[in-house]
Amino acid sequence: MKTTPVIVVSNPKESTEFISPSELPGNHLKHAVWHQLPKNKVKGNELKCPRIRKGPHESSGSSSSSSSSSDSDVEAGKRIKLRHNYKNKTENWNKASIVNFSYQDLGHGYQVKNFIRVLKMLESCIQLHLVDNSLEDIHSVKLPSCHSLNLQKNHFTSFKSLPKCDGLLHLDLSVNNIGDLDGCERFKNLQTLDLSLNPIQYTLGYRSRVFAKFPNLKYLDGIPLLNDDHPENYPEKACLIL
Repeated sequence: MKTTPVIVVSNPKESTEFISPSELPGNHLKHAVWHQLPKNKVKGNELKCPRIRKGPHESSGSSSSSSSSSDSDVEAGKRIKLRHNYKNKTENWNKASIVNFSYQDLGHGYQVKNFIRVLKMLESCIQLHLVDNSLEDIHSVKLPSCHSLNLQKNHFTSFKSLPKCDGLLHLDLSVNNIGDLDGCERFKNLQTLDLSLNPIQYTLGYRSRVFAKFPNLKYLDGIPLLNDDHPENYPEKACLIL
């Protein structure tokens, strides 16, 4: 004789209790990056797309007596020193070869400053993605090993604002605000360049002028070098239709 299982569905009792986010066990880590998590052994070069944006400083709350305040300051200083030493061991960005720091949501100046600090550590980075970070100027950054740089969806207005990359071969600057080619001489080894959806794309003789500046360029905006792209083949008088 076969038995038929019976499934009883009951309505859960509605809870009238409300738990505030501040009461959750992990609330004190809501602004933390990975190297601030307890018992963490993961290093920077092992992460695929880490969130490195620096969080806001936690407020110390209501003030108490001066003696207890000074004691807490001493303890806080010790914790900061230990955390700094631990961070130096885990933030080994100098060993990372492929790095994706996209979508960091850098809304404050101190976050941008910390972000640039991390970028300056990428000594061995070959491929770097910095998509949609609202970046305007990172010319102080030097990337000696970088061959591929993705700066799509930022706020760059000039090649002069880009990092120093002497060996750069592939550069994506699509969806920025580049209006001219000033400062592009630093990237003479480029083989592919994407300037689509920049103001310069809609200027007269755009493709021929770009290929004239980059002697090794093979692809512009995903399109290979065409016969009409050679400066000698571009007509002296032309009408640009948008």
